[in-house]
Amino acid sequence: MSAPPCKTSEFRRTIARQNMINGVAHNLSFGKVAGGGVSPASSGGAGGAGSTASFSDMLKNSIDEVSRLQQDASQAVEDLMTKKTENVTGVMTAMEKSDLAFKTLLAIRSKLMDAYEEIKNISI
Repeated sequence: MSAPPCKTSEFRRTIARQNMINGVAHNLSFGKVAGGGVSPASSGGAGGAGSTASFSDMLKNSIDEVSRLQQDASQAVEDLMTKKTENVTGVMTAMEKSDLAFKTLLAIRSKLMDAYEEIKNISI
């Protein structure tokens, strides 16, 4: 028996988002992202004491976290469709978490692209 159309379309959207995140994670050259892989000083600054992660590392970790949330949501939907679980609330919570994380990632991407365009247009 096939799944209802609304569940199937939601599952397809989740798969499409997962593919997009994987594409971003694999196609970006993180060493060439702003910050160039240079770590900030471990003392002082807004990052607090002991913060040595570079901007590119933080960006990659954020993309990995969004990807993990997408995979969790996909698994939850699959479990619901195959009747391995009946916890609709848990599935909806996982979907909303992944959706919010994805939208946040897109907003960050948009801001980064705006900053890139602004820097690109600066005349030297």
